[in-house]
Amino acid sequence: MKKIAALVLSIVMGLSVVGCSNTNTNSGGTDSSSNTYKSGKYTAIATGNNGDITVEVEFNESSIVGISVIESKETEGLGDIAMDKVISQIVDGQTLAVDVVSGATNSSNALLEAVEKCATEAGGNIDVLKTKTESESENKVEEIETDVVVVGAGASGSLAALAAVNNGASVILLEKAGTVSGAGTMAGGLFAADSNQQKEAGKEVDKEWLYEQYVKDSSYYANSRLITKIIDEAGKTVNYLEENGVNLLLMDSGAGAQYAHVGMPSTIHYYQDGGSVAIQTLHDKVVDNGGQVLYETPGEELIFDKDNKVAGVIAKKADGTTLKINAKSVILATGGFGGNAEMMAEVFGEKAGTGLIGTATGDGLNMAWSAGAAEEGIEVAQWFGMKYGPEAKQMENSSKLTELVRNPLLFVNNRGERFCNEEEAYESAALGTYMYNQPDGDMYIILNDSIINEVAEKGLAEVFADRWGHLYGQGLTYQEAGHVKDLDAMCETNRTPYDYSSTIEDAVKCGVAFQADSIEKLAELINAPYLVEEVNNYNEMCKNGKDTQFYKESKYMYSLEEGTFYAVKVDLRCLGTLGGVKINENIQAVDEEGNPIENLWVAGADAGGLYGNNYVMFEGGTLGFAYTSGRLAGENAAQNAISK
Repeated sequence: MKKIAALVLSIVMGLSVVGCSNTNTNSGGTDSSSNTYKSGKYTAIATGNNGDITVEVEFNESSIVGISVIESKETEGLGDIAMDKVISQIVDGQTLAVDVVSGATNSSNALLEAVEKCATEAGGNIDVLKTKTESESENKVEEIETDVVVVGAGASGSLAALAAVNNGASVILLEKAGTVSGAGTMAGGLFAADSNQQKEAGKEVDKEWLYEQYVKDSSYYANSRLITKIIDEAGKTVNYLEENGVNLLLMDSGAGAQYAHVGMPSTIHYYQDGGSVAIQTLHDKVVDNGGQVLYETPGEELIFDKDNKVAGVIAKKADGTTLKINAKSVILATGGFGGNAEMMAEVFGEKAGTGLIGTATGDGLNMAWSAGAAEEGIEVAQWFGMKYGPEAKQMENSSKLTELVRNPLLFVNNRGERFCNEEEAYESAALGTYMYNQPDGDMYIILNDSIINEVAEKGLAEVFADRWGHLYGQGLTYQEAGHVKDLDAMCETNRTPYDYSSTIEDAVKCGVAFQADSIEKLAELINAPYLVEEVNNYNEMCKNGKDTQFYKESKYMYSLEEGTFYAVKVDLRCLGTLGGVKINENIQAVDEEGNPIENLWVAGADAGGLYGNNYVMFEGGTLGFAYTSGRLAGENAAQNAISK
């Protein structure tokens, strides 16, 4: 596995430019040595990460005057910042030979594609624009010293850096991406047992209950000493984040998409301003307190001293300069390997695809293993819910489709076989794990127009579940993945009758769903040989009012005997990976015998030992571990460095 992991890939998705139009042109020309343009403004549309990006480029006769993003669906705080950086490079250098911003590759490439089309329309010499000259800094080596160097500036790395600098250490925080990045920017919140908010609300969580969740969900593979340490320290972490400007709010369980959690203890503290703002706040605090944060500077390998002890990190700056950082303590927090397509396929199979964070390519794992750290938890991925294929980008509003189908309808695999109690629609980790174990990781959600008509008459809450009813009227909001979640508004939408006919028609038109006037024809459309038999069996159980196969509640048994039938295709969704390096309860990397690797700590998704082969089934578990393991690593690494 370690040989495979060493093949770190950069994941770059293909991007297509849809169109380009000239809005104001004058005559001009080009030659092979310098660029001339037909002055004016040109527009182009390119496909980015979340949809189309519309760009306007202004030229005079000899240069690119300015570039504006007219319309974009890219993630606020990530894609937009990346595009601003690329625009500056293009205009300042009068070149398209610029590096994409790591962590926002799709947004960067979309912008470059659009500008290239506009430059072509303006008569520019594209070969000249795309010719890259070698920088003098590419062969330069810069050497610096610090007490603690942290590789990876997501949730765990950022809090590690802040904890280290606040404990008296000099700190350098390295980030591969060009801006704030990592899974922590996409998350909703983190767990604790006894935060100040929980104490004030009288909602402290029984630590024994939390311990049992971790142990049982890991099938007893988890490191019990590590679990206890994280649970005991999680409340302090929430308090520490709040003390340092991160805005969090304790909420009762079930505030997210997971209705199955209603009634569980109140574990989760939700971001009020979003993950990107939270992590940027930590970066600002690191700098304010004397540390350094270096973006577009990935750590590449460890430095070892004459006694073969970890003694720093070799990194690469954006301009090509090699950065040799001599450090007394090293913390690795690079986010796992979810962005490494080859490694994901090797460990989980081709159906796994990749996680949400493209820069998480296993860098920290490789570095830790090179120091003799043991491997642990490499087989743990965070399968979480479902997603649509790329066809959904053409839909007018795919989120409306999710409102309808992310409910306990009939779920079958690509052979047409039912495979679970569909109430797992309300438990993302369980649904994702079920899907992973199906052929190709595919699932079809089967429904008919009778169900759509009933929702149009009664609303989703009455037909299925009043998912946010227990929190309605409290004015609660939080931010997740760049989107504001208004629980009152979500509850009202769920309760209000709505006709999803046009939504399902749009899904069919775009190839996300399939439509037929019989189950037999639907089975042919999706090539599912067992669908007819399964639906007949399911309808019989519906008549009898009892699911004798997987024991779904009778209120969710919806007959599929007549009408127009639909099959909505959804794919396996992976947030990322959750392990790889064995650590102890002090967050220090250890070897096969459990001996600590001197001067080396591994936090967050790089660290193994907290899971079996699945995510925990309570709210805020992963982000809570990321932040808490980071804080503990920072404190311990600082103490180690200062004692030398």
